[in-house]
Amino acid sequence: MKLTQRTLSLAINTIPRGVTRENFTLEMEEVDWDIPEVAPLSRQGILTLDVTRTENEILVRGDLEAEFSAQCARCLDPVTCKVVEYIERIYSWDPEMLEDPEVEPVSHNDGSLSILDAVREAVILSIPTVPLCDDGCKGLCPVCGINRNRENCNHNHDNGIED
Repeated sequence: MKLTQRTLSLAINTIPRGVTRENFTLEMEEVDWDIPEVAPLSRQGILTLDVTRTENEILVRGDLEAEFSAQCARCLDPVTCKVVEYIERIYSWDPEMLEDPEVEPVSHNDGSLSILDAVREAVILSIPTVPLCDDGCKGLCPVCGINRNRENCNHNHDNGIED
C-alpha cells in the first residue's frame, strides 16, 4: 500500500483484494492535522493499518501511536498526551452500502482514499476534554495572570481581591 503522509491518503490501486497489514512511520509535522490547540509533540508516529478490500468496500482498521501537545486548561502550560487510539472506517462505492451513515463514499476521481478524518477523529478522542499539566495545578491568577504553579501573588483567589 502506498500512503501519502500530508493527507493520509491511500492510493486505491495499491490496495490488493483481501487483507493487507502495514506499519507506516509518520513524520508528524508533515501531516495536516488541523486540530485547534493540539499539535504533534513526537517527531514520528506509528500508524498500523489492516486494510480489507472486497469488491464493493474497503475496511480500514488500525491504530496510531504518537504524542501530542495540548494546553493545560488551568495554567495554559503544554501537556503531553500519549495517543494510542483505535481507528475503524468503512469506505464503499456501492450506492446501496452508502445508505448506511457509517459508510463513507469512495471517490475514484483522484485514485486515493483519505483516512485523515478517521485518524484525526481518533486523536481528538484521545486528548482529554480538560487536559491538566498536573491534578493539583493551581492555574492562573484571575487578577494578575501569573502562573500560580511558579509564582505567588498577593491576591485572594476566591474573589480576586488583594490580601
